[in-house]
Amino acid sequence: MLHTKVDLNLFSVLVAIYEEGTTTAAAARLHLTQPAVSHALSRLRDKFNDELFTRHGRKMVPSAYCQTIIPNVITALELLDLTVDNQIEFDISQYKREIKIGFRDILESLFFPYLITDLATNTPNITIDSRQVRLSEIENALEQQSLDIAVDVLVPMNKNIHSTLMCNEHFSLVCRKNHPILQQLTLKSYSEASHAIVSLKNSDVDIIDMALAKCGVTRNVTLRCESYFAAVNVISQCDLLLTIPSAYANKLKDIIPIAVSSLPFAVPDLPVHIYWHKQVEQDPINSWMRDKLLHIASQLFKV
Repeated sequence: MLHTKVDLNLFSVLVAIYEEGTTTAAAARLHLTQPAVSHALSRLRDKFNDELFTRHGRKMVPSAYCQTIIPNVITALELLDLTVDNQIEFDISQYKREIKIGFRDILESLFFPYLITDLATNTPNITIDSRQVRLSEIENALEQQSLDIAVDVLVPMNKNIHSTLMCNEHFSLVCRKNHPILQQLTLKSYSEASHAIVSLKNSDVDIIDMALAKCGVTRNVTLRCESYFAAVNVISQCDLLLTIPSAYANKLKDIIPIAVSSLPFAVPDLPVHIYWHKQVEQDPINSWMRDKLLHIASQLFKV
């Protein structure tokens, strides 16, 4: 058996002698001295226990064993060169994996119709395990690899957690069609109305109440629930108001009888980021999925 600790440069010498026909020409091709090439050939002969080449006149003629191994050696060196040059094309179809993603439910509703349809059609070997994780638990989940990717609002993370902006969420008012407030929507009428809010277990941020506090007012909340879809169904049949991300509101207005309106006060956009651990920075499948999510976001959250 060939010893595992073999200088790979020796194989470059083997190929050069085979293709050039002389140690002198091989030396010139490799920018080595002729004695250096002869020494490399001697080491190869010892390793393989074969002459590899015999001299006939000025030519080095390959032995039967050399002719047997040379195709594999040439192929291996070419693959190594491609790897170093980063020229090997990543083919996702060659991999099978379940990707664990931490998604808020509203983002599941927006992303999954596009993402899962795409995966099922083009890459059925890649499957998704979507989980809801509290914002405060994302770091640990990525560290422990219970999540591969997390998607949530921007918060400080330790240096091992990498992130990039995926989208900016805008907010809109949602109410039943022909709601009287639509005739005169002001900060005063908004604050005096009754509201439904979605209070998620995995979210510690309430950007709407923070914006109202800056205006010196609060909301009159009469319904708290954990499902955006349930909340929208409720407000479509009564006079409660609901304030939710615009992309989701515009998606639901096509299937539920609701009106979507801009808010009568300023609410800053909510940055939503993709998070991953530094150990998967170069993982081609993780990177492929991050790029796919970013592409979908660019379509969903067009300004």
